[in-house]
Amino acid sequence: MNVRVRLIATATALILGAFQAFAQDSEEREGGIVGTGIVGEIIRLGSIFVNDQKIEISDTMQVTGSVPDITAGDLKPGHTVAVVAALEDDIWNAQHIRQVLPLVGTVEAVGDQLLTILGTEVEIEDHFAQVTVGDWVAVSGFWQEGRVRASRLELLPDWQGEAQVSGTFFRASSGEPDRVGNTAISGIVPQHLSSGDLVRISGKPVPGGIEAERLETGLFDATVGIVQVEGYFSAPQPDGLYTVLGSGLVAYTDQPGMIDVSVRTLQCGANGKLGEFPTSGLTPKETEAIRAKLDCL
Repeated sequence: MNVRVRLIATATALILGAFQAFAQDSEEREGGIVGTGIVGEIIRLGSIFVNDQKIEISDTMQVTGSVPDITAGDLKPGHTVAVVAALEDDIWNAQHIRQVLPLVGTVEAVGDQLLTILGTEVEIEDHFAQVTVGDWVAVSGFWQEGRVRASRLELLPDWQGEAQVSGTFFRASSGEPDRVGNTAISGIVPQHLSSGDLVRISGKPVPGGIEAERLETGLFDATVGIVQVEGYFSAPQPDGLYTVLGSGLVAYTDQPGMIDVSVRTLQCGANGKLGEFPTSGLTPKETEAIRAKLDCL
């Protein structure tokens, strides 16, 4: 597996029932095209640049998952996004954009460059907006172990919507509440999730967690083949499973000491697996071109 580490100063539907989680079917093609998934922080504009990839956008394209509702023209550096893009004449063109918000909720505690939101600590920078206990905020950024390293923080003074948490699910030990990061999940019991799954949970904020009213899986709004993700590795589970947190891509290791959770990494994969690539949906030439463009060696 290619591990390309990038150090950056700061910093990732469907319908409610008792519980429904719909995994994406990587074998289907939407409109005859399998898109490429690019997940990471917007580092500059002029179109958008994510993971050093320039992606052409339409300013009027609706951004799903955003809080509040925005279009692509409203995106700012520091926002974290999951883009479905098509490679056309060596240029990425966005087909779908989802804003990735690890946490949306009320501030429970404020410390030195540290907030607690829905029971999870969030590391912030000095230049971020000043917040107080009780404020609603939307957090862009990356999970690192049980915390979120924020890349952008936005106050939601008039927010009347739900709390949200988006991240990697790991099955809890017997008797312990299920969690994403350190956010405890109550309400809907996520029985059908597996460790390493990417889950988005919406509901009511409660002390130390969220009372779930809806659970969704998957990062993208269309079928994707190759996926490039930015983030931090999780510590391997007892069975060796690890992931880039917030990505839904997993792998296994028998050398857990080799997995460095302290630095941000850029990884590729497909079909829910790190370091693997499609065997269907793309021609070998298409796969080669996309891997070369993303530097997925």
